[in-house]
Amino acid sequence: MLETIVMHGGHGLPYSKGLMAQSLSATGLSPERSFELARAVERRLLDGGVRQIAAVELGDLTEQVLRSEEGEASLRRFRDWRRLDRLERPLVVLIGGTTGVGKSTLATMLAARLGITRVIATDVVRQVLRAFFTHEAMPAVHHSAFEAGGVEGYREQAGQVATGIAAIMQRAAEEAKPMVIEGVHVVPGMLGSELRSRCVVAEALVVVSDADLHRGHFTHRRASRPPERYLQSFEDIRRLQRHLVGCAGEGGVALIENQNVDDSLGRLMQLVLDTVGQAEDRQR
Repeated sequence: MLETIVMHGGHGLPYSKGLMAQSLSATGLSPERSFELARAVERRLLDGGVRQIAAVELGDLTEQVLRSEEGEASLRRFRDWRRLDRLERPLVVLIGGTTGVGKSTLATMLAARLGITRVIATDVVRQVLRAFFTHEAMPAVHHSAFEAGGVEGYREQAGQVATGIAAIMQRAAEEAKPMVIEGVHVVPGMLGSELRSRCVVAEALVVVSDADLHRGHFTHRRASRPPERYLQSFEDIRRLQRHLVGCAGEGGVALIENQNVDDSLGRLMQLVLDTVGQAEDRQR
């Protein structure tokens, strides 16, 4: 079978249905439907005898397929996704939330949809601090966020971890690489104006308002993290969520109610695409 070479930046690679399906999934389409449309794009290339095509022209062709097969709503979301490549500053998605709300799962799924390869968990930053500082020197980081001594202890821990988060974002800005940062230490509205000016920041707080649903999340965790520890501290975890919701209200940060993962992912995607669209409008 003849292959179509996609040219970008002076280099060419064969058209990939897998990569195209990943791009199309950013519109909210299922993986199966995204792959079907990626094959439809391939058929148009082959039927037209196209041996080489610029990446921009491939994007235009994909838009034609989306318009005819899915309609204007999917086309609009795909156009919003294409804006990611035109940003002058790197995209950084900040996803906060207390223990057990599903933020790590959503962060991983979102990164896959957006084609972002860097997903940083703030617990990793805390673990690094624990390795370098003794309990006597920095006691707050030697406890889980919900065991750090109430809201005040949590704020102290989050403030210490924030230094590491800022350093990671500085690196992202210098390398112009997009990333997703997730964790309980992402305090809504915590980011300073200097970092915001260097990155395109989309920020959300994941919550589970229904206490029974939230409690149920812990019973589905891996065996390496038995639920008893979390269930014993459940009221502390819920108290921390209420504090974070208050911070989100003060900072104008979006709340993502995570009752259904697919719906929550769709809302997160729309938040990111809206943020990217606004950033590109300001560049013009």
